Amino acid sequence: GTHLSSELTRRKRGWDWPSGHSEETREYAKVRGKHQGNGGEPKKERVPRVLLHFHSSSIPGNGIGAFNTDGIEIMVEGGAQDGVAKSASGGKVVVMKGLNYDGKRIDGSVGKYFAYGATRGTFIAQGNADSRACIRLSGANVVIGGKLEAPIDDRLGFMGARANVKGFLCEYMTAGRVLVLGDPGPWCCAGMTGGVLYLRLDEERGLNLEAIRRRLARGANVEIQPVGEGDEADLQYLLDEYAEQLNRTMQYDEMEEVQRLLENWRSTFVKVVPSHKKRRYFERRMALERLHTGKMVKHSALLHFSDGPDHRRPG
Repeated sequence: GTHLSSELTRRKRGWDWPSGHSEETREYAKVRGKHQGNGGEPKKERVPRVLLHFHSSSIPGNGIGAFNTDGIEIMVEGGAQDGVAKSASGGKVVVMKGLNYDGKRIDGSVGKYFAYGATRGTFIAQGNADSRACIRLSGANVVIGGKLEAPIDDRLGFMGARANVKGFLCEYMTAGRVLVLGDPGPWCCAGMTGGVLYLRLDEERGLNLEAIRRRLARGANVEIQPVGEGDEADLQYLLDEYAEQLNRTMQYDEMEEVQRLLENWRSTFVKVVPSHKKRRYFERRMALERLHTGKMVKHSALLHFSDGPDHRRPG
């Protein structure tokens, strides 16, 4: 993963020297640039369209798809470690279940920091995700398809150990769309200021509205809302993308099950979004930053809320 991300960075930035940090390689690039007639400026290259396919229950190392960009699609049939699609700015990274020796599909899970800080692109994990999935997500689309296998029982404690996402989902998220088909795990949405998290209700296994509330981080300024007309297109896009990957890996029964979720989408899903108060606060703060060349103006009346004890002006 690290070598791939390094190559992507060199291509995007137009760095035309071998990997490394020595002064000699930089001088080499300048000399080569002069011979190419561009005044010593490195020649920029477009990242070619590439499909990387890891099969036979592969488990690539850390950082697969890190810094991914448009034109690069990565398919893994097996599983992946930490940092999948970290800081990606486009493209697609898909981790599906792989075939074991008995011909059964297993795993499809990813490690920590799935899609950390990703700004664009589509990223899918058929199985579970370790902690801090989608932390600082800033515009990408993410589907985590791991499902509940048994009824939840939060009385046992340590709910993250049994959840499909192990904790801190969508922490500090600012933009993007995330769909989780199983248990989102504890401490969700801390510091979330934008974007939307879609969650599937599973009343039969106890994943109801009350259970989702228990999974929100203490102090998270978010709301659980019913899905509405504006969410249908988002859900269709995310589920269609997931169904397409299930079809590619010949998981037809699973694909049909995912497609059926759209039949009663209003009663099947809810969404978690930042509260209206929180959104107003950040809209006003961003407006002030633009007016004052990026410098925060402390104690401004524009940042004061009068409709709650937590935001009263001191004194």
